[in-house]
Amino acid sequence: MGRKNDVSSDQANGWHITITLTESDINDTITISKKLVETKLVPLWGAKRSAKLLQPNSTEMVHLYECESKITTAVGMKRDENGNFKLDGWQGIQSKRNYRTGDVINFWWDQNNGTLNFELIMIANESSQPGCSFMH
Repeated sequence: MGRKNDVSSDQANGWHITITLTESDINDTITISKKLVETKLVPLWGAKRSAKLLQPNSTEMVHLYECESKITTAVGMKRDENGNFKLDGWQGIQSKRNYRTGDVINFWWDQNNGTLNFELIMIANESSQPGCSFMH
């Protein structure tokens, strides 16, 4: 059974968090800057969830939805000592997808499904790659 009313990458235009994967993102966990989380996610989340996440050393469960495989994975979004956010549990996704340093991924919040959607938009060392841009 498919998800209904997905917020596509195109519909989320302006709210994307674009990450070029680093060696750390590949070998450990993705880090998203405090500024990106505060400007692209917090305004779309409820006050309770946002307040909890912005507390030092807090963790909030987030469901990541990969639009290409249509798989949802629960991860912990944790604020680190520098105020940035790490996606603990990313390694489970990385081990299946084998992303490489330099690959570019777009994340965006899907308010209809309560998921942080993502898609690979460019493969490292290759020209622009179309994302899966699902539309149901």
